[in-house]
Amino acid sequence: QLPGERPIHSLHIGNDGSAFVEVLAGAGAAGGDFQVLLPTAAFMSPNESRAGAEPRRVRFFGPEALVKGVAGRGWDRLRLVCSQPYCQTRPFGLSFIRVFSPPEDEEDDAPP
Repeated sequence: QLPGERPIHSLHIGNDGSAFVEVLAGAGAAGGDFQVLLPTAAFMSPNESRAGAEPRRVRFFGPEALVKGVAGRGWDRLRLVCSQPYCQTRPFGLSFIRVFSPPEDEEDDAPP
């Protein structure tokens, strides 16, 4: 749950053993339907997954990585779908996700 309905500009995702992560966005006014905001992104290769190598990576997803028509609308909920099909014996998930709104336009007379 996010504090209010706002467009999403970018995401920072901290992995903890997931091979793939997909992010869906929803809004209370939309009646519970979620739409793909970030298509499935790979965080670990099959070999890294099986060996347990590099399970904690951070990836940054800017506006170019997000689905254009979806990111620009207002959202107040996210659904995160994590998967690890290559290693069934280790727990997996995320360590964090940071969500950023578009930067607000500064007034013309304000210093840069």
